[in-house]
Amino acid sequence: PKPVRAAAAEATGPHTLRLVLTEGKYHQVKRMLAAAGNRVEALHRSAFGALTLGDLAPGHWAWVAPAAIAGPTSA
Repeated sequence: PKPVRAAAAEATGPHTLRLVLTEGKYHQVKRMLAAAGNRVEALHRSAFGALTLGDLAPGHWAWVAPAAIAGPTSA
């Protein structure tokens, strides 16, 4: 019920946009752009939290080290 907004938005071309979301809901990007009168034709996730996807091809996966997903530790 509460509105979700992008943490950052940057036009990277005449028809492309880079968005940073801190919380995502089902079809969040599509709904945000539709509300502004635009249409999403393709999406690409470049990172998930602190993990960057790099050159990972669509539909492929990679092992992630436990230390990479553990997050900061309290010392």
